[in-house]
Amino acid sequence: MEGNPPDIDLAIDGDPEPLVPLIAAAAVAQPVTHERFGTASATLVDGTRIDVALTRSERYPSPGALPSVSPAPIEVDMGRRDFSINAMALALTGGRAGELLDPFGGTADLKRRRIRTLHPESFRDDPTRLIRAARYASRIGATIERRTARDAARERHHLAALTAERFGDAWRLLLQEPDPASALSVARRLEIPQSREPRWTLPAAALRTSQPGEVFWAGVGLLATDPSISDRLPGSVGMRRTERTALAAGVWLRGRRRSLGGTRRPSRVADMLSGVSDSALEAATRLWTGRSGAAVSAYLHGRSEVRSPISPSVLMELGVRAGPELGKTITEIEGLIWDGELDPEDRSAVARLKQRIRLSR
Repeated sequence: MEGNPPDIDLAIDGDPEPLVPLIAAAAVAQPVTHERFGTASATLVDGTRIDVALTRSERYPSPGALPSVSPAPIEVDMGRRDFSINAMALALTGGRAGELLDPFGGTADLKRRRIRTLHPESFRDDPTRLIRAARYASRIGATIERRTARDAARERHHLAALTAERFGDAWRLLLQEPDPASALSVARRLEIPQSREPRWTLPAAALRTSQPGEVFWAGVGLLATDPSISDRLPGSVGMRRTERTALAAGVWLRGRRRSLGGTRRPSRVADMLSGVSDSALEAATRLWTGRSGAAVSAYLHGRSEVRSPISPSVLMELGVRAGPELGKTITEIEGLIWDGELDPEDRSAVARLKQRIRLSR
């Protein structure tokens, strides 16, 4: 994306040792290595991320499993890529320096804005490629090539074989795309959610809560017809704690929609929503219409201005005991403001309220 530091992928066909100290010297931290896959990554002082990998071949022992790797020439290495647009390389050294290596027609597919896998078993080998297909199609405004789409439909059930962590990481990247709603739209057409978790569907309305991630998961909860989704889904899709909390908040809030739409008192709305996470409230404003949506929006826009004009210390001087009684009194005062029964800027009205509090003790 414009303005962001670039990502550079270097594939080394040979001995990488001479390159490692050069990268380490320019990195802000020690490069992270993965000996099993022959890879290393580092972030340079200007923010540029460099990923270094030995050219290799891969063999997948089972769908969704991590591959077994072995050294191989660059042409073989490109053949293990996910899509043709990612199977291109620019030779930097040797007799082919400056040459674009494009054995699978990636340049043509990029010009046509087309997502195409390199072989029919690609999604079986690595089901996360289904999620990447949605990401890349959204990012470059591409369509998924017909044969690739058929392969995706045939092999998408292998998403169930992924570990929760791998699925969660891949889905989280989708929600971080520049246009997550577009990426979700493609994922919806590919039926990725229900292929991972049969009782998880992605209604079209979910696209309105696509970002940030916590708002998306709160939206899932708000749209769910089965309240038990907050128990089933987190472990299946590798959700983090904040995402689990957002999902549960959405489920809880869905169950209160009728009550929110039916109350006439803003103070009652504030009482119901005071402990609800911002992500769930934001999702509700995007998904709900009518009185319930208006109630949530009014609460979100007004809560920063509703503060008791009588401080806790003054309330205690008036005889209010510290602890639950003090909290209850402050809530009651703020309720008067919500309902338009107290103008916090009206000094005489505040003085009369103080007198009532003193006399009631």
